[in-house]
Amino acid sequence: MSETRDLRGQVALVTGASSGIGEAIAEALALRGAHVTLAARRVERLQALAERLQQRASGGETPGETPGETLVVGCDVRDEAQVQAAVRQTLERWGQLDILVANAGFGGRGPLVGGDTARWKAMIDTNVYGLLLTLKHGVQPMLERKRGHVVVMSSIAGRVTTPGGAAYCGTKAAAAVIADALRMEVAPQGVAVTSIEPGVVISEFQEAAGYSPDIVANMLKGSAPLYPPDIARAVVYVCEQPETVTVGDLTIRGRGQAQP
Repeated sequence: MSETRDLRGQVALVTGASSGIGEAIAEALALRGAHVTLAARRVERLQALAERLQQRASGGETPGETPGETLVVGCDVRDEAQVQAAVRQTLERWGQLDILVANAGFGGRGPLVGGDTARWKAMIDTNVYGLLLTLKHGVQPMLERKRGHVVVMSSIAGRVTTPGGAAYCGTKAAAAVIADALRMEVAPQGVAVTSIEPGVVISEFQEAAGYSPDIVANMLKGSAPLYPPDIARAVVYVCEQPETVTVGDLTIRGRGQAQP
């Protein structure tokens, strides 16, 4: 029976690592001993995370933990040159890329008729075009080595449509389809692809998306929500699977969340 993978010394690139799910994933991978490129637009937030992990490495917070190294890279995934630079700097620093977490994205809700077209465009440019750019340039070095693991952050919103979610649900349905197409293209070449579909996760996401409190409350209906570390644990789980195993799709809801 194959053993789980040891992430120590593996190299990961996480987009959208400045807050929420991306920050939690980057931290979890680093605490497993992986070297992590922290990529996002808010560089000051990335630097704070890198410093926090460095404190742990020196025994300042939790003695005995030996996090991997981190590299801070400012990156707007909508800009192809910045995506290429993030991948290039990762390879220059560590010589390989083993785990790519395409997490950058944001949400929003509103009726289709009368919707904010500028926000639609920004959402599509980030959640779809930015994802395509991240995969195009991040997967190439994996194919050259015939190994690697790609994690695409989709959402339960891509599976279950809700009123007001036309644009956001559409981008997350696209993310799931993109991940599946990529899986079919690269699986024969040794690269695994996983699509993660979280339910309601409480983070800065809701504020950035402009959600009113009643939206989340209506989804949860009194049940406990998820938090970013819950998703990070799931990502670590799929990345630690043996080389012979791929978790293709993983839906994660809070235990009491029935719909969406």
